[in-house]
Amino acid sequence: MRIVRPLLFVSLLVAAVLLPQAISPAANAQEIEPAIIGIVEIQAIMREATAAKSIQGQIEARRTQYQAEISAEEGRLRELEQELARQRSGSVLLPEAYAKRRRDFEGDVARVQRIVVDRRRELDQAYAGGVRLLQIEISKIIGEIAAEKGITLVLPQTQTLFVDKSLRISREVLKRLDERLPDLALEFGPN
Repeated sequence: MRIVRPLLFVSLLVAAVLLPQAISPAANAQEIEPAIIGIVEIQAIMREATAAKSIQGQIEARRTQYQAEISAEEGRLRELEQELARQRSGSVLLPEAYAKRRRDFEGDVARVQRIVVDRRRELDQAYAGGVRLLQIEISKIIGEIAAEKGITLVLPQTQTLFVDKSLRISREVLKRLDERLPDLALEFGPN
């Protein structure tokens, strides 16, 4: 019994000390104001924005231009290869001259392959730069709308299961984005 009473006393003392702290976070939580939530559909905005469509159009136009240039180079290389084959089979060239022309031809092929890689990289970088600028502007607009409406938490729709329509701010974001950024000129590297 003597051991039980001190243990009971210590247990009650610990409970008396810890109980107010255990209740305190609940009381503090009630003082925190509830979050005001806004939901935004980033993918839809990136798909429907006038500037996004402008980016796609510029990329496609430049891709078509590059494809025409590369097709012309490929045609030229095919003609060179056929001419080289005719000269070899017709014994028109000495072996040394043929080897030199073959090396020159292979150099031309490598040059065209580098051009293809450079053009692809240029398109990728221009697209990424345009999308980055678009995302920055979208973030600014979301921040402005949140401040105006007193929204304290903005979530992408992809992170939600159910959303009340009154929480959606995507249309307002898209409207402001189209007003501010009706067109976005991409920066392409040097040709």
